[in-house]
Amino acid sequence: MGLETRGRFATVIAPGLFAVAVEEYKRYPEVWRELVKVEKSSKAYEECAYMSGLSLVRLKGEGDPIAYDARLMGPTKRWTHDTYALGMRITEEAIEDDLYRTMQDGARELGVSTRESRHIQVAEIFNTGFVTTYHTAGDDQAIFSSVHKRLDGATWSNLATASALSHSTLQNAILAYESQVDHRGKKIMQTPMTLLVPPALEYKAIQILQNPEEPDTANRNINAVTRARPGIKLVVWPYLTSSTAWFLIGDNAKMSTGLIHFERVGVQFGKEGDFDTGDAKFKTRYRTSTEINNPIGLYGNAGA
Repeated sequence: MGLETRGRFATVIAPGLFAVAVEEYKRYPEVWRELVKVEKSSKAYEECAYMSGLSLVRLKGEGDPIAYDARLMGPTKRWTHDTYALGMRITEEAIEDDLYRTMQDGARELGVSTRESRHIQVAEIFNTGFVTTYHTAGDDQAIFSSVHKRLDGATWSNLATASALSHSTLQNAILAYESQVDHRGKKIMQTPMTLLVPPALEYKAIQILQNPEEPDTANRNINAVTRARPGIKLVVWPYLTSSTAWFLIGDNAKMSTGLIHFERVGVQFGKEGDFDTGDAKFKTRYRTSTEINNPIGLYGNAGA
């Protein structure tokens, strides 16, 4: 644990420093909550599995018995909660030497670090979603893959051919997203709700989504993307590590087997004094896990 030199725990000053840490953590919106389904957990880990739907209704001849079908069982995914914590210690002499501003900055940084860590941990799903090194879907494929396994034995894709964000590539991605079928080959009837991009693509995304005409053309065609799908929301997230990757997210990405962030213990800030040294100790701690089992509702493009 790091040590802030020249400090002292005081019942008057410590609550003020504690409040600074909490206030800084709450200062900016938690954008990551818009991208995942947030659930509470009361156990050491959570598990969920998904099942297919039924096949199409079949033609039945007069007097013939009806056909029966059964849902197909999918894989089970486990969310194992990790503990995250960080502390800051201020020794007795700093308050004696009236270094309150320095200590206040340190307390503020505890809130900053907590807020930053929360974003980074959820962003890892997207930042590493094109490989299997860190996270996988329930079928053991990368979260964004062209060979996801359907439960009926076929495959499906939520991965675009890597291409730069443009009016045409976004249009193609929307078409591919909305053409997806479920695990028995039935249309899902889904529409993307969010276009997630890094800051490097913000201005290009604004040109595409907010221009009434098709951008980068001289013939003044109407912008078919904004006419056909006016509800797509742009989210610019600086925690995406790739400057070229972009993503489509629908409401069904947050279904009970989709992209879920479990909170076993929410963010907690604590403070206490050390009797032997007179030091002030502050800490932050939380227990969470973020995983995905069935990635229907997500669509990724690594960009170019």
